[in-house]
Amino acid sequence: MSVLWRNGRIGENRPGEAAGSADWGAFTTAGCDQGRPLLWSRHSRRLEASLVSLGADNALVLPTENELCELLDAAGLNGPARLRVVARRVNPLLWNIEASATSCDAVGPELQPARLTVQRWPSAPPLAGHKTLARLAWDLARERAQQKGCDDALLIDSGDNLLETSGANVWVMRDGAVRTPRAPDVCLPGVMRDWLLENLGRAGLVAEACELTLLDLVTADEVWLSNSVVGVRRVGAVGDQRWREWPRFGLLGNLGTPAPGW
Repeated sequence: MSVLWRNGRIGENRPGEAAGSADWGAFTTAGCDQGRPLLWSRHSRRLEASLVSLGADNALVLPTENELCELLDAAGLNGPARLRVVARRVNPLLWNIEASATSCDAVGPELQPARLTVQRWPSAPPLAGHKTLARLAWDLARERAQQKGCDDALLIDSGDNLLETSGANVWVMRDGAVRTPRAPDVCLPGVMRDWLLENLGRAGLVAEACELTLLDLVTADEVWLSNSVVGVRRVGAVGDQRWREWPRFGLLGNLGTPAPGW
């Protein structure tokens, strides 16, 4: 039986014990390696901000980094792993907080380039800046992409503006500058995204957040995806557009990217 952290205690994960609304709440997914969560302080701050926005008060207690290390140890996860911390509203004054972890194998800079299919939404979701539990639209987008033999869906709005994929932020590289859509206006302010914006300059790259369109993407020298579990992943295809070389991606190996397998 798997283990989890629930409201301050580590124990067995017994099916049916979770309390709270199925989709009223928020969560975060952190990468882990060597028995510790990576960038947890950033994940914690973003999750706390989302929960306050959803109606929680500032007294809500999330697990500490030490508690998450104890969870990983209890689960026997010392290598690359995925940690999920979920907060569900039980009632307006009570929230249920849980953390669980699973191993992940396909990580690191050698991960095969992603194949994406384009899916258009009318606009960015109203809560685009929060990782809420109401994920049906993102889940359907990913499922439909996989049915077409792709890894994920590249989401755009009615004006061809880039949003994100179902589980990652998008980066467009051209002429030595790497750009990503603005958050939280049209996409999640990903923890790895923010870390890259702060640190890509150390690799000699100009990094910025700005408006980006599908034309910017298909004319790019390189396209990347980022999230806290994979770190940064090359994109090999979006629809009929193909990329076969990613010379600037190789610069990331010197950054000490805080993601599993890096």
